[in-house]
Amino acid sequence: MSDRPPKLKLLILLLTLVVLAAAVILIAPQMPRLRDFDQTFYPAARYTLAGENPYTAEYIETDQGAPPDFFSPAWLLPILLPFGLLPPEIARTVWVLFLVAVTSATLLQMQAWGFRGLRPLLLILLPWALITLLFGQVTPLVLLGTIWALNLVHRGGGSRTAPTVQLVLAFLLIGIKPQLGIFIAVPLLLEMLWWRDRRLIGLAVVGGLLLVGTLLITPPWLISKAAAVQEITAPLWKSTLERELTLWGWPLWLAQPVRLLVVLVMARWAWVQKSTSPAWWAGWLTAVLIITPYTRAYDGILLLPILGLMAMHHRWQLALFVLFMVLYIQLPIGELGSVVAPLTAWLLFVPWRGLRRGMLPAPLAAEWP
Repeated sequence: MSDRPPKLKLLILLLTLVVLAAAVILIAPQMPRLRDFDQTFYPAARYTLAGENPYTAEYIETDQGAPPDFFSPAWLLPILLPFGLLPPEIARTVWVLFLVAVTSATLLQMQAWGFRGLRPLLLILLPWALITLLFGQVTPLVLLGTIWALNLVHRGGGSRTAPTVQLVLAFLLIGIKPQLGIFIAVPLLLEMLWWRDRRLIGLAVVGGLLLVGTLLITPPWLISKAAAVQEITAPLWKSTLERELTLWGWPLWLAQPVRLLVVLVMARWAWVQKSTSPAWWAGWLTAVLIITPYTRAYDGILLLPILGLMAMHHRWQLALFVLFMVLYIQLPIGELGSVVAPLTAWLLFVPWRGLRRGMLPAPLAAEWP
């Protein structure tokens, strides 16, 4: 296509856009409702465009047992606003296509992880990605920000002189979901501090300003309300250690030793390697789903890196994972979105790498280029 005249390229682009627009219009009436997009994100965009504060606006009660209020940081709003300009059916369809594009772009960025060609895009078909799309959730943006930030911080994505503004944007995406982003950002920031990365100054300044700005437009009771909402059990979709222990009738205090073990093993692995690696980060993103105090099934898209590495290097691990999950969901309390999924993947992939030196297979032992 590089040899074609500019006018022909423009014509092809225009035709592609026309075909895509026609497809969206045809598909829109058949598109099922995206629970979180329809109930929270789209109304938040509409309220903002109308000049109202989306944090204090009134949202319709849902069937999840919790009000669908807008709790996301303010910097998510610029991403949502263009969708608020569209009719609901069209916005819903375009949003799904947008999330698919974001997830695809993320997987295509993972060259340092050994992801080659277009085959990694098949990971989008896994249930933990499809659940995210069906809810219209924003977790794909968190994953995109994570991979983008890792590529900027490590040499696989350029150098440590990459523009600070790109790193700031990547961390903003990570921070869209604070209950996940804090656990992703901390080890990455510590690594930057270890390497004396000067871009930390820019991150601290811009991050502080945005945090203050967000607090200024949010009501003082929002954090306490968010904490209260987290206490409400949403049947089938809440995915935490505490909920799983409750379902099995086991004491809740067991959740804390599990979290501590996961963190210690990951820390030991990083110490043995004297750094992090793509395999370590795949394990850590999975660990985040285990240690976070609040997550739901749609956050399982963070499993794609570890499942992708399994598919490339150890298909027997992936086969065991699938077999265990198939057996687990046959139980009365079994759910694909349960914390059992990340815990199983983590146990299959991580512990012996985190506890013993020299046991990391060659394809996974490589550092960032």
